[in-house]
Amino acid sequence: MQAGAIVAPKTIEDLKIRRDLVSSLLLRTIAFADQLSGAALENRLGLPFETLQPLIEEFQRAQLMDTVGFSNEAGLDGRPIPVRMAYTVSSAGRQRAAEMSNVQTRYLGPCPIRYEDYVELVQGQVPTRSHITDAMLKKALGELQLEQHIIDQIGGAMVSRSSLFIFGAPGNGKSTITERMAQLMGSPVEIPHAVAVGDEIIRLIDPVFHRIAEGEQPADRRLLKIERPVVMVGGELQVHQLELNYDASNRYYEAPLQWKANTGVFVIDDFGRQEVPPMRLLNRFIVPMEKKVDYLDLSASGRKIEIPFLCQVVFSTNLSPASLVDEAFLRRMAYKIGVGNPSSEAFTRILQYECQKNGVPWVPQAVPYLLGLYTKTKRPLRGSHPRQIIARLVDFAAYRQQQAALSPQTLQEAYDACFNAALASVTDEDWAVPASK
Repeated sequence: MQAGAIVAPKTIEDLKIRRDLVSSLLLRTIAFADQLSGAALENRLGLPFETLQPLIEEFQRAQLMDTVGFSNEAGLDGRPIPVRMAYTVSSAGRQRAAEMSNVQTRYLGPCPIRYEDYVELVQGQVPTRSHITDAMLKKALGELQLEQHIIDQIGGAMVSRSSLFIFGAPGNGKSTITERMAQLMGSPVEIPHAVAVGDEIIRLIDPVFHRIAEGEQPADRRLLKIERPVVMVGGELQVHQLELNYDASNRYYEAPLQWKANTGVFVIDDFGRQEVPPMRLLNRFIVPMEKKVDYLDLSASGRKIEIPFLCQVVFSTNLSPASLVDEAFLRRMAYKIGVGNPSSEAFTRILQYECQKNGVPWVPQAVPYLLGLYTKTKRPLRGSHPRQIIARLVDFAAYRQQQAALSPQTLQEAYDACFNAALASVTDEDWAVPASK
């Protein structure tokens, strides 16, 4: 099945999910809102009215639902009469909705799609190999000053959608690299708001990670077209976020982070700073990365499902790799990239870029003076330092109502603001990535 191959349903049978799951969702949706037009029901459930009409007629015959005339909602002119009507539930219907909520899921939202349909949909939107060139990657990386061999490794990982382990001292662009990778993940994808596995519902759409794509949305409103997701987590990551999270009060599941990242990138930033031990976290992903499937437990029913694992996993750390992982795990990581400190030439280019961006006139003589400060204080160069130094320099100039300018005085002041002398000197002795020469 190719992207967008799920056809908008016309009948209940087209949904291929349990009929009582849909009828319960319909009745509870109206009961929760008190009154909805046919058009509003279409929007809330993501289903055409013709699909819902047989259920509405059944509820009306059973005196669980009724109409209260035409809706005064805007934009209904020209729509069929049933779509323009306002629907409400009777006292008996409200009681039935409450009974359903006591024994079934309380999920409210667009109608879920069948689990098997989701599997086919997502598999059809992830190519085996991505078309990425050196020029495309360099454009995405933008102002980042990286050595060519590092760019080549990033490109190789992205073309094959392989796992990636990035390590190196803080401030040299590791997090920025992973963010820029997302720009090359491919065209937007379609994913469902929710997935049904029998009577159980898993909510997938997350506005924190899923950004709605520009342009036309799918005809099937159970789906949403989004940009390829980038799910980035850091030291706050908890192991339970990697499993189906069951909401016992509302009786539905929240998809785990790696599922929300499917078709995109899953970044574990600040690896090694999580409460969960590093090896336990790594072991959680060994099988999914190798087999391209993930096994998840539906805890309420005891069932287990197999989900395509189609996100590119990136581990990024500021800590020494030797203290986090063993050789056996590193063998399983397709690409291991050490991001070292910038050379003095690269540092100069970054500094010049930051000056241009902030409207600070460029003075070449500023470079040897600034590098001399680093030598004097025995502080290693970092790729993020020029941005910090120029930002402080601009701050001081604005405070004094002066034009920001490079001079020994302004550079010294900005340098001291960034790296107070009271702070201990930082070295690279624990790092396997040597500083560039």
